[in-house]
This record gives sequence, C-alpha cells and structure tokens, in this order.
Amino acid sequence: MAERDLRTGDLELDRIMAEFQANSQEFSEVIGLAGEIAGEAASPDDKVRVRVSSSGQLTALHIDPRAMRLGSRELAETIMDLSMRATEDAARRLMDVTRPYLGQGER
Repeated sequence: MAERDLRTGDLELDRIMAEFQANSQEFSEVIGLAGEIAGEAASPDDKVRVRVSSSGQLTALHIDPRAMRLGSRELAETIMDLSMRATEDAARRLMDVTRPYLGQGER
C-alpha cells in the first residue's frame, strides 16, 4: 500500500495521524514476528520432539524409532506432555514479543 502525505494543516491532528501511522507500522511488524513464533519441547533422551505454532497447533513431531519401545500409552502421554510444554514455550515467546505493546498506554 502506497504511503500518502496526510497533512491536514492542523498541527495536533497531523501529530496524531503521524503517531497512528508509526504505531500501525510497528503493530504490523509485531504481528509478523508473532506469526513466526514457535514453541518446542523434547523428552529428556531427545527421542521425542514436538514443535507447535504460536497458537499451539502441532506443526512437527519427531519420534525416534527407539521411542516405540515405550508402549503406546507411555508414548501418547509423552507426546501430550511435550505438546503442552511446547505450547507454554510458544506462549512465553509470544509474550516476550508482545509485552511492550500490551497494557502500556503512553510509552
């Protein structure tokens, strides 16, 4: 989208509009960063690893063949636990990126 000169002649209105444009650009950049955030978690032996998006959606799952010896119930519990930990990791990363923009009012 092409930027336009939005001067109105009213100094206060022009200042507010310039601030709004700067904040909009900054917000767009933060949204872009948020979309790239992922959370990860791995079992202590690294035989099972998960990766989730910033919204907690599972995007990758690695199961080492040796992890199949765990049995289906233990493997399922491991995957569920790692998914929860990865989602918490993604939430932490998302908060780190967005914290400066949330609830701060005037900066």
